[in-house]
Amino acid sequence: MLRKSRFGWLAAGLLVAVAADATELPVCLTRAADETPRAAVMKIQPADEELLARLTYAEGRSTSFADDPRVYQGIAWGVMNRVRLSAVSASSRRQYGSGVAGVIFQPQQFNPAVSPRSAFAKDFLCPQHAARWRLAVDATLAARRGQENPLIQTAWERRRDLSLVVNFYYPQSPQARGPLAPWEGSRALRFIGDVPIDGGVLSAERIRFYRLARPPGDVRDEPTR
Repeated sequence: MLRKSRFGWLAAGLLVAVAADATELPVCLTRAADETPRAAVMKIQPADEELLARLTYAEGRSTSFADDPRVYQGIAWGVMNRVRLSAVSASSRRQYGSGVAGVIFQPQQFNPAVSPRSAFAKDFLCPQHAARWRLAVDATLAARRGQENPLIQTAWERRRDLSLVVNFYYPQSPQARGPLAPWEGSRALRFIGDVPIDGGVLSAERIRFYRLARPPGDVRDEPTR
């Protein structure tokens, strides 16, 4: 059965199948010495759900809180916020990329997906921990459905069902340059603090989220789901 979304037709059965197979690890990929993680993954042309789950898994591992389900949820929602904002804003599309693959592989954004030197690129290519993979898949499915986005908090966001929380930083990651994000003092972004997620709280000590101080001037007023 097909279901219409803002991004086109989705097979409703696909989401059910992914959820049912959440405990099954995806195919383990390797890359040649001269290949990027993107080149290695795109050889198999994964569905958006698998691609986002792979990134969510690898990014979750990089936070130093790889067993916290709210960490995976925060990451998946943050990525999908970029996807949805880019769908209605040309300036956001140029900055963040277009579609799930475009956002994930945007240069200088998500190291496990774009940098062969990332310590977590292997997690993107070859998830090996079944319980954490299930957390990543569950988070991916929720963020892709787009219902009850915990990062929609302002009146502007609620009117449009569209979140402006598009930047996030892992202060305790081994890749972090310090406890604060490099853009902490930017006038374009506002730190939002702890985030209520799934009946609990995702602490800013685990992920620091930032909302655009102003919406992009070219956002089209239309549903984004």
